[in-house]
Formats: sequence, C-alpha cells, structure tokens
Amino acid sequence: MLAALGVSPHDLATDDVPCVASPGTPRLLVPVRSLPNLLAMRPDLRRLAAECRRLGYLGCFVYHLGPIGGAATARMFAPAIGVDEDVVNANSTGCLAAHLFASRGQSRIDVEQGHTAGRPSSVFATASATPEGISARVGGMATIRSGPDGTAGGEAS
Repeated sequence: MLAALGVSPHDLATDDVPCVASPGTPRLLVPVRSLPNLLAMRPDLRRLAAECRRLGYLGCFVYHLGPIGGAATARMFAPAIGVDEDVVNANSTGCLAAHLFASRGQSRIDVEQGHTAGRPSSVFATASATPEGISARVGGMATIRSGPDGTAGGEAS
C-alpha cells in the first residue's frame, strides 16, 4: 500500500503508525512525517485501486498532525470506488478522531483537506468513550459556490 501511495517508510510519522479504521467500510489511515511529504504525494492510482480492492479497503486517508494539538492536514485517495482524491471526507476524519482518542487520549481533531485539488475544506471530529466502544461525532463548514441553476449560493454547516 505504501508503495502504491508513493510513501516510503522514511516518510511515515515516527510517533504514530498506519492502521485500519472503519465506520462500516475499512480504510487505511497513514500518518506522514511532514506536511511537504503529504502535499507532494503522487500515488499510482491504478496500483492503489488494485491494492484497495484486494484488501477490501475503501481507500487511504493520509494525514499529517500539525505542531499544535488537534490540527491536521489530510488527503483521501479512493480510486477503487472512482474517487481519485476526495476533497473532504468526514467519515475518515471521524476514524482519525477515534484512532487518536484510542492511542493518545486526544478527543478532538480539526482536519484541513482539499487544498491540492483547489477545493479547501475543514472538518472537525470529537471522540469519546461509550459503553459500546469509541464514538466519533463529525461536523464542518461548507461554502456553496453555485446552486444547481448556476446562481450564487451561501454557506451551510
């Protein structure tokens, strides 16, 4: 999977490990060492699609945790389902929140995504312990650039 993503073992974060997470369909969460590593990624999408299909993954959510706790930048690649790069992925943000809660006790994450596609987005998620396990709640803000009829839109949350 790392080779298909174009990520070398040296590119991986030293304080976190790749893991599989699922709100229903599994995906691989991959922490990278630096923001430049994340932004420079050019995955082999055909190879990544084949690997995701073989392993039954929706895709790969690659992220970099910022220097300030609770902030991250991410990219979501899901070519196996026809999405080369998703500009915003709330389900994977929720998975990341659950992972960080389980591994670090961190209860909130704010994820920036979509910058490499020229469509910036921001999603936040909180995680908490419940009797059934870890629960994640997700939210965000979207700007509607134009409506279905081409007219200007507004903001939605």
